[in-house]
Amino acid sequence: MSLINLADVMEALADRARTLIPRSFAYPPDKISPPTFLLDLPEAVDYDGTYGRGMDSLRLTALVLVGRAENRASVRNLLPYVDGSGRQSVKALLESGMYSAMDTVHVSQAELAVYKFAAIDYLGAEFTINITGSGE
Repeated sequence: MSLINLADVMEALADRARTLIPRSFAYPPDKISPPTFLLDLPEAVDYDGTYGRGMDSLRLTALVLVGRAENRASVRNLLPYVDGSGRQSVKALLESGMYSAMDTVHVSQAELAVYKFAAIDYLGAEFTINITGSGE
């Protein structure tokens, strides 16, 4: 079982995302150039999911921003990332990775919306990523 270390988890996911989206960041950068994948800090880390320190879990969110919201091509660029499978699917990519920083990765949801980053409105998707690993 893999011990959960938040920094290692975030770096591992960003490294994996970089194989699809070269501008992928483990932490929000100061500025972006779409398409961009970036992780946000988890709202909470759940400790002791099994007896003692047997399992920890956390939920991360990742944004994929593809272009300015008013650009009609942004919709066409975003949709393949949101597909549940396929060569551009963020879900398929992250779940198929071989990780030493965690035991399981499950992308459970994608929410499409306009996101403001550095005062610019971008079309994108927010992915919910559920992570589990050993607590000890």
